Amino acid sequence: MAETKKKKRTAGAVTKAKAKPRKKEPTISRQDALQIAQAYLADKGAFAVSGIVDGIPEGFEAYFAADKQLAAALKDCWIVECGLDPFLVVDGGTMLIGISKTTGDIVYAGILNMA
Repeated sequence: MAETKKKKRTAGAVTKAKAKPRKKEPTISRQDALQIAQAYLADKGAFAVSGIVDGIPEGFEAYFAADKQLAAALKDCWIVECGLDPFLVVDGGTMLIGISKTTGDIVYAGILNMA
């Protein structure tokens, strides 16, 4: 009987390719955060959502710089920016709502006067 010949490897040991760790998707999506913000604003009446971003918007970094603990808490949040209804004649600022990406809790809600 003929013996079967085994192929010899010429290369060294086989190593697994290391996969890059994926960035974990947030539990609360952008759309979920938008719905949470709209529910929060439902009884406020005067505000309308004007945008939603991941983390503190560039224009507001200086405002939160004084409160490092709050800035750290908002780092892992969806930030919903709300403006006053354009048909109202009221002096006011911009409202920001920070919604946790992991729990959906409102971490911050406040009106900023940037004047």
